[in-house]
Amino acid sequence: MLPLPFFKRGLPKWLGESYFNNDIHKFVQDIVDRSISSSMQQADILEKSTAAEIGGEMEIKTAESLQVTTFESHDHVYVKMYIKDPETLSSLKIFHNSNQLMVEGIPNPEARQVITLPSIVRMKDSVSEYRDHYLQIKMKKRNDPQFTEVAVPPAD
Repeated sequence: MLPLPFFKRGLPKWLGESYFNNDIHKFVQDIVDRSISSSMQQADILEKSTAAEIGGEMEIKTAESLQVTTFESHDHVYVKMYIKDPETLSSLKIFHNSNQLMVEGIPNPEARQVITLPSIVRMKDSVSEYRDHYLQIKMKKRNDPQFTEVAVPPAD
């Protein structure tokens, strides 16, 4: 038997009845099903929203025929552009500063797109690669943000 003081004579009869146990089992199963379905709905909502809050910032922009995705890892910021025709790479010009990327020449020769980067990057150490209709630009993050100390006067 159980050593608990409120079960001195053993288990109560109602705990041994199978119909009641089935009701408890059904109730628990119903609660579990509801909680799983609501959490799955929340996961679907999160999946459909931008992934900026989840694991590395990600931003997707579509302008006319230019599709741009920006995301970051621990050490780099990536900008990925879908380019349908590889012939446009010859007329494409890309510039960047510490927080923006400028793309000139897509979708037409006079077009200019400005993409805000999710993190500050170095001015050098940028590499681009074209593969499977995607141009990917990899920029190294700037690890040492320049802070200047501000003197705080003592309290009188």
